[in-house]
Amino acid sequence: MARHCIGLDIGTGAIKLVQLRSTRKGLVLQNYGVEPVPRGAIVDGNVIAPGPVVDAVRNLAKRIHLRGKDAAVAVGRNAVIIKRVTTPHLEGAALEEQIEWEIRQNIPFNRDEVTCDYAVLVERTPQEQMEVLLVAAKNEVASQYVQVVREAGLNPAVVDASALALTNAVEASSGLSQQESVAIILSGSTHSTISIVVKGVPAFHREVSVGGNTYTEAIAQRLAVSEENAEAYKVGGAAAAAPDVVPQEVHRVLAQVSEQIAAEYQRTLDFFMSDALVGNLSRVYLAGGTALVPQLAKAIQVRSRLPVEIVDPFVHVAADPRRFDLEYLRVHAPMLAVAFGLALRRPGDSE
Repeated sequence: MARHCIGLDIGTGAIKLVQLRSTRKGLVLQNYGVEPVPRGAIVDGNVIAPGPVVDAVRNLAKRIHLRGKDAAVAVGRNAVIIKRVTTPHLEGAALEEQIEWEIRQNIPFNRDEVTCDYAVLVERTPQEQMEVLLVAAKNEVASQYVQVVREAGLNPAVVDASALALTNAVEASSGLSQQESVAIILSGSTHSTISIVVKGVPAFHREVSVGGNTYTEAIAQRLAVSEENAEAYKVGGAAAAAPDVVPQEVHRVLAQVSEQIAAEYQRTLDFFMSDALVGNLSRVYLAGGTALVPQLAKAIQVRSRLPVEIVDPFVHVAADPRRFDLEYLRVHAPMLAVAFGLALRRPGDSE
């Protein structure tokens, strides 16, 4: 049986790594870790300063005594386009020709600038058509991440889209109903990715420019403190620290910013809901480091009037309590969700 890849989520604020092993009883956690990325090294999904990012991956691998070389890495932000299209029912060369036409019609990049793949979601509809998921990644950005992985001493075996990796993590941990439409939100440090999954398969995908830094900037401005102190206050407030440690004003800022972010998410959800394919959403899944702010899930639930579930990809995964701090893992599970989804991949999987 082929080994799982090392799931390596290279984010703006941190490197997240998850390594899994399959057994007859299910998945077992083999390794995981988080390593900060210097500010400014990755901007808008582009690796601006490769050296510090490579160093972060190397430091993490050394610190957790990582074994193995094959890694799955994700590309996100505006470097990835995910689109669901309907085509005539075709096979073989005719289908490949149709897919190429769809790519040129639906992907807003020059064809020679992107690597594209597709998956047939519905082989044949009652109208004798097919539903196909197109995925396109900008070569320049994908190459940046691949180069980082190589220079860190690992083998980039799979390149995925972060939104699809997260969807796989949700599927593994919570299951995705074949009868429902759900929203999956990845709330990172500088941006959020909102995906709509219809009957178990991805349908829509959009980026919005709000995330954890939105809280940090608001705290820094309101309390007139540095961004470093504001970040510490945010983390303390998210952890529900004692009032004498975190000013009560921080909790008010967290609640107010959560309302603003939830409103931004809702505008995107309302846009998706106007499509007849979606119908009514049944729930929202929330992942990413910003999911650790408890006020955010509450604000989304109030605004959307839908149940909000914080993603814990490790809920069905065995973990050795002698090796891992299980309480830390439980608390920080949402920020490891993309890395977990990548860790489900195996070398040789199609990209």
